[in-house]
Formats: sequence, structure tokens, C-alpha cells
Amino acid sequence: MSDGKDGWYVSRGGQTFGPVTFSDVTDAAKAGRLEPRTDMLFGGDLADWTPAGEVEGVFEKAAPSEAGAGGEGGEKKSGDDGLADVGDFNFDEEKENTKLDLPGAHRLGYFFGVTILPLILVIGLSQVMPMMISAAGPEFGGYVPYVFFLIPLLVLIITVKRFQNLSMSGWWWLGLGVPILQIWLYYRLFACPPGYAFTKKLDLAGKILATIYWLSLVGSVVLGVLFGALVAQRAQDEEFQELLQEWRNKIEAWDFQAKEQKSQ
Repeated sequence: MSDGKDGWYVSRGGQTFGPVTFSDVTDAAKAGRLEPRTDMLFGGDLADWTPAGEVEGVFEKAAPSEAGAGGEGGEKKSGDDGLADVGDFNFDEEKENTKLDLPGAHRLGYFFGVTILPLILVIGLSQVMPMMISAAGPEFGGYVPYVFFLIPLLVLIITVKRFQNLSMSGWWWLGLGVPILQIWLYYRLFACPPGYAFTKKLDLAGKILATIYWLSLVGSVVLGVLFGALVAQRAQDEEFQELLQEWRNKIEAWDFQAKEQKSQ
């Protein structure tokens, strides 16, 4: 396991502490201040929060007499007092440690990466595309427009990074194409803070964004229902039927003219 500086986090009872080094984690395990089943670890090569007892190298370095210091052979320190003695495991600094600095894309980065950045790239590529085609020459110029396919790929990568920032598997992006499930997933992508899949806690910004998300969703559904009802009502109106027939006649006339031009 990596012993990088400030690379590990410990979660206990819904609160997260860190960052600390891997040595701090193993020292806590040696002294019996780390619970192998209930304390969760994140850092190093881990892709998700993992019980401390399942992380390689954490409890292997702890001798039985040391790891069992809290058993019959000795008095074990309480969880709060014990972890507070090691590195940055300070249970008194709840306000400072409630936010996780996990890898991946944060909320602002995700929003920018899937909205503003693609728009900038589309506009920019549209401007330079003629020059790129000219520079590539007739042999390769036809392949230049395929550069636009890099934009969806970039959006996909940012989305995967956002899921990882939430302590979720990056493969959850496949669920964005599933009805109903996509509503829940987009809620997490849009509103939830880092590590939410494990902590299940919203910060102030998350609560505000969650309110905006759900109100927008409900508002869209209501507007859609009202629009559908209005269209259904107008569909029974004679004037609306005449307007539809007029559109059909125009479309048929355009189609007829196009066929005549082709035949000539």
C-alpha cells in the first residue's frame, strides 16, 4: 500500500477524518484504536470506502498483544480519545473535517465540464475547422470533422470522474440511460458533495442545489402535463384542425415541387 503523505481518510459514525498518512493508519491499528469492521478507510489504490480490516497491510503490522490492547489484557482507549492522538484523527475538528477532498470532478467542475466546456469547444472547432481541413489536405481533410467526436468522450470522462468523487463506481454512467434511475443519478451528479455515497450528508451548497434540482424537475413535469393537456384540447378545436390541414397541404406541395425538380 502507498504511504503517500496526506493521502488517507478514516470514517467513523458518519464523520470523516483526515487526511493522514498510511503510517498513521497502521499506528492506530497497532494501538487498538482502529475498528476493523466499523471504521472505513479511503486512500491509496482504493476505489471505494473499505472496512479497515479488509485493507491490506493495516492490521498485518499489529502484533496480537498490541492489537488486542483493549481486550482482557489491557484497557482500550475509547474511539474518540484514541484516534485523536494519531496524526489528524481529531474528533474535535468536526467542522473542518466534514468535507472530503476526494479525487475526481467536484460539482462545479462537473457542471462546467458538461455544459460550458463542450459549448466552447464546439464554437472554437467550428471556427478553426476550415483551416484544419485546408492544412490536412484533400487526402486527410475528410477525417478532420471526426474531431467533434472527442467532445462526447470528454463529457463521458468528466462524468466518470464525478461518480468517483461521490465514492461511486465510474460504471454508474451506464445508468444515465435508464429511465427513473437517471433522475436519481443526475441528482447526485448535480447536487451531492464529495463522498456522498458513503457519508449520505449534504452540505449547505448541496441542500440549495438539491432544492433547485427537484423544483426544476417537478416544474418541468407540471409544464409538460399542462402543455400536453393544452395540445389535446386544441386538437379538438375546429380552427386547430384547419391549421393542421393547411400545414399538411403545404408540406405535400413542397414535396410535389421537389419531385418535379428532380424529374427535370
